[in-house]
Amino acid sequence: MLVKKILTIFKNFPKRHSAAILIGLLLLISISILGNFDFSNQKKDADLYKKINIEILQEEDQSEPIYTTRETLIKRNDSLFTILREFGVKSENIINLINSKNSSLLSKIEVGDKIKVNLDENGEIRDLFYIDDFQSGVKAERSKSTYKINKFKQELEKVKVFKHVVIKDSMYMSGLKEGIPESVLMDVVYINGWDIDFTHDIRLGDTYSLIYEEILVDGEKVLDGDVLITEFNNKGKKITSVRFDLENGNSEYFSIDGINVKKAFLRSPVKLSYISSKYNLKRKHPILHTIRSHNGVDYAASKGSPVRATGDGTISFAEYNGGCGNEIKIKHSEDYTTRYCHLDKYHQRAKVGRKVKQGQTIGYVGSTGLATGPHLHYEFHVNGRHTDPLKVKFPNATPIGKSEKIQFNKVAYDIANQLNNYKDIYLIEEAPSG
Repeated sequence: MLVKKILTIFKNFPKRHSAAILIGLLLLISISILGNFDFSNQKKDADLYKKINIEILQEEDQSEPIYTTRETLIKRNDSLFTILREFGVKSENIINLINSKNSSLLSKIEVGDKIKVNLDENGEIRDLFYIDDFQSGVKAERSKSTYKINKFKQELEKVKVFKHVVIKDSMYMSGLKEGIPESVLMDVVYINGWDIDFTHDIRLGDTYSLIYEEILVDGEKVLDGDVLITEFNNKGKKITSVRFDLENGNSEYFSIDGINVKKAFLRSPVKLSYISSKYNLKRKHPILHTIRSHNGVDYAASKGSPVRATGDGTISFAEYNGGCGNEIKIKHSEDYTTRYCHLDKYHQRAKVGRKVKQGQTIGYVGSTGLATGPHLHYEFHVNGRHTDPLKVKFPNATPIGKSEKIQFNKVAYDIANQLNNYKDIYLIEEAPSG
């Protein structure tokens, strides 16, 4: 009814009045709709395109300035001044450093040490490090118009490294291929040198595992540390050696049972050589072509290779001796004597009457006397009689004492467990899939 009345009213209105009323109604509806519309999103979009003053950005940029690092090893005839000038540091800045308190700490730089400098954007020294070894040195740090210069010592970090090696050529080459440093391999040879002759006993397929330490400074490796444990599987026999710090301040290696791996004698007088002729009482001499007993072992090695004393003792003979060439004899005790022949030359410590320690170099491999090529003829005498050096049983050094046995057992158990855990993970990763 209401709608009909409104329509009747519109029909009775003149047409121009009706049109005006219709336009007015449309305006009211539009205002009502626009009044409820949210313009905030449009405002936000506009803000995204608003220009920002570049000066404001520069004020808000609080990032650290960029420094340039320069470093070098000190060479002969270098001075601090010449090194810094090569780095591009201005003379005035260098003089400012030299005139700072404690600058005398930088006056005695040595060849082979390192200078490291951080330079600011103007090429001036922010700080300088003189590193006289991997851990300590002198630091100069800018403080306003001068430098604070003091000695420093950096904290060392030790990390454990595990390696497992299957011998496919030689113990040494197989270890290098697994990334073991040469110095660590030499330690492994030394630790096991009383039980294993690395030139004679090693077989293809033998394995060895070890844990050794790396020394880090500021997260970077600076040197290889101590070997903590080695485990050799040689010809089906397992030989384990654990490092232990004794109460007297020394460190030695022991079996899991606490037996000192060190023996009175080393198995081999020449590192990483090979046996060219064994002990043989009916051998035909290669030069004389007659049957003459070979009362020792020949170790073939390149000329000049170091020859080491296999045990502590006193040199009783050091001179040329006919077919034996340059010879050294060492008396170790009333029972034991060793003999070294065909030496190229003697070490300066090889004087009659002088005491030598196990492992010390006494001479160098040569071919003097009756020899077909460079090698060492090595003899081992027990109670004045020739004995096969490869078969003689050597006495052990002092075992773990009773007062240290409990602590050693704990150390040995912990490090052996770590080695086994590492091996388990390694062997799982290496096992073929499928």
